Amino acid sequence: VVIVIMSIIWITLTFYNYKTQVKYNDILNRYLILNEVSRSSNQLITDINNYMTHRTSQNLEKLETSKKKLESTKYDVFKVRTEENDFKLTNYTNLIDSLVETTNRLISLKRDSGTLENDLLETTRIGNYITETTLALIDMELKTQEPFYRGIMEQSAKLVKIGIWMILLTSIMLSLVSYWFSLSITKPVQLLTKAVSELAKGNFDNKITVKSNDEIYFLAK
Repeated sequence: VVIVIMSIIWITLTFYNYKTQVKYNDILNRYLILNEVSRSSNQLITDINNYMTHRTSQNLEKLETSKKKLESTKYDVFKVRTEENDFKLTNYTNLIDSLVETTNRLISLKRDSGTLENDLLETTRIGNYITETTLALIDMELKTQEPFYRGIMEQSAKLVKIGIWMILLTSIMLSLVSYWFSLSITKPVQLLTKAVSELAKGNFDNKITVKSNDEIYFLAK
């Protein structure tokens, strides 16, 4: 019985922890996706400035790599879409597209082009908007997932109480089993002791009833 109870407790806790871990990993992945977009956009702007300062093939290669990285993060962003953040997330992806388009335009412009400075400023503004939107989306995620976090705390408190009650119940059951087991040993011994005392007094009519099938039973017999 004790083993069954402990098994039920273990299965229940394992299932609950699994569900919580899956949900937590999903939330963490959403944060990481948003953070990666912000990090990639900042890296792209850094590479743009480096390329505009030194138009080398190496800097151009880094710039192209950063641009492709940002484009790939855009598709991951769709995994974060919900009804609550749909409008803001749409603007978010549009900002990513705008930054990529401006980057392509800068790459094709000559150093002395009149629009070069304006496009550089535009990339900085778009990058700042992406960072601000990332923070706003993360804040929305925190508010959306607040019930989940509170639920974890409440469930943890309940599990602690359940665990305490189960430990108490198991302890009581073990005590009862131990008491019953000790009685099954000591009671026949007490009967034998009493019978021996009666025999010593010359009373041979006293019968001993032992229900067990062990050494004590053969002694009583």
